[in-house]
Amino acid sequence: MTRQAAPQKVTSKEEVLQLLEQFDHFLFDCDGVIWLGPDKIPGASEFVELLKEKKKTYAFVTNNSSVSRDTYKKKFEKLGFPDVTKEIIFPSCYAAALILKRDLKIPEGSKVWVLGDEGIEHELKEAGYVPLGGNDEALDEEWDPAHRLLKVDEDVKAVVIGSTKKLNYMRVATTLQYLLHKNRSIPFIGTNIDKTYPGPFGTTLPAGGSFVNYMSFTSSRDFIDVGKPSPLLLDNILEYCSFDRKKTLMFGDTLYTDVKFGNDGKLGGDAGGSLLVLSGGTSQEELDSLDMKDESLVPSYYVESVGRLLELLRN
Repeated sequence: MTRQAAPQKVTSKEEVLQLLEQFDHFLFDCDGVIWLGPDKIPGASEFVELLKEKKKTYAFVTNNSSVSRDTYKKKFEKLGFPDVTKEIIFPSCYAAALILKRDLKIPEGSKVWVLGDEGIEHELKEAGYVPLGGNDEALDEEWDPAHRLLKVDEDVKAVVIGSTKKLNYMRVATTLQYLLHKNRSIPFIGTNIDKTYPGPFGTTLPAGGSFVNYMSFTSSRDFIDVGKPSPLLLDNILEYCSFDRKKTLMFGDTLYTDVKFGNDGKLGGDAGGSLLVLSGGTSQEELDSLDMKDESLVPSYYVESVGRLLELLRN
């Protein structure tokens, strides 16, 4: 297949077979692609099993920083996915730990201030770091301008911010002290730029990017984005998984993260390597109204869902 000026809808068995012949490696977003909340999207696990049968390789990359790889592995098992090990799961909390170590060269044993949920803390600990903040119960206390946590720990070497369901003034204020400390020089890692994500029961919920950008605005600082569409994240995944960039296809439900991740990363070579599913954060109407001038947001292909690909193959 050669890349089209507009996205190509996958509508036939022949087109699915052509994709399977063209690509050897597959990257999947999770929320809106593999599942919605606690429920698997119909046909998703069967499609992944088909890839395995065809000797294809795959990995899962999500901008959800709240959940660690160990927790994701349990969810995959519960939903009936075959042989998904933590080595092929890349949540943005794990990406933060990877980039602290590989790219920023922050030494193991260093303290890292966290505004976010358990996933970030878990992955930092596993990487050898000492997370502060996060789910510390002292941050749930009523606001006190003399609170001990407002005093900066001079040993903190980086700040990681992601999604949290416990956002309050104490967490915002303590995190701000570190972002402003030493003339705003402590590395500021943002786990993603997602504004929202598709929740259960038809809801749309605030995602980690809303917290990251809030703190970026409040501190007048830019951040290092380690989630999709960060090239840092993609390069690490391709190297770690030994995926050929030109033979890799990205499945996602969001234009400005998933599709841009594949396009900016030049997945798929000249044919393009981004496939949008309409089972999550992007509707057909939104795709139809997309400004095609920004090629980074235009998917190479699109389909109703991962399960629809399986249906086409069986017809």
